[in-house]
Amino acid sequence: MKTTIHRYRCADCPHRAVYLGSVPKKVPGAYLSFGTAYCKAGKKIRAFKRKDPKVYPPSWCPKLKEPAEYRVYAFKDTNTWYLRHLLRKTGDAYSPIGSDYAVRAEGHTDLTARSFLEDTESQYPSDVLGIRVHEDEVVEIDDGLKPYFFHITAGGVEVLAYFRGEAAQKNRYEGANDP
Repeated sequence: MKTTIHRYRCADCPHRAVYLGSVPKKVPGAYLSFGTAYCKAGKKIRAFKRKDPKVYPPSWCPKLKEPAEYRVYAFKDTNTWYLRHLLRKTGDAYSPIGSDYAVRAEGHTDLTARSFLEDTESQYPSDVLGIRVHEDEVVEIDDGLKPYFFHITAGGVEVLAYFRGEAAQKNRYEGANDP
């Protein structure tokens, strides 16, 4: 089954709201009348204009990161790597969990999560990202709206439905320093 990555929709954002008051209201940054959609994510409330996209986040979205950030997560130490190696030898399937990983590398990329997944179908993940990525590592592409996690396997790249990146970011990486 092929996993697809859907573009983030503004309706899914907890900061988007619609003013339903019967009396127009002036707030710092916007004038709200009945039915006005607005964003309360930044320092000031910002009303959506007619030219702004109706479904997807506009370019001025305060949560949007351009360029997107990437993080490469590797096993936090050799003991964790060895345990996973033994599990794989016995044929036990496992899904990566954040507490076993730590950030090995991070930076910025012009790739979106969808373009990363599409490009890795025909190229190695290392060539797509521009940094060496090994098997059993996890790559995160974070555009500020929704982070996507990809597990690098011998057979290709899998999209992880659940990975606790914040737990992995708290761990200290004790492996070799990779460029």
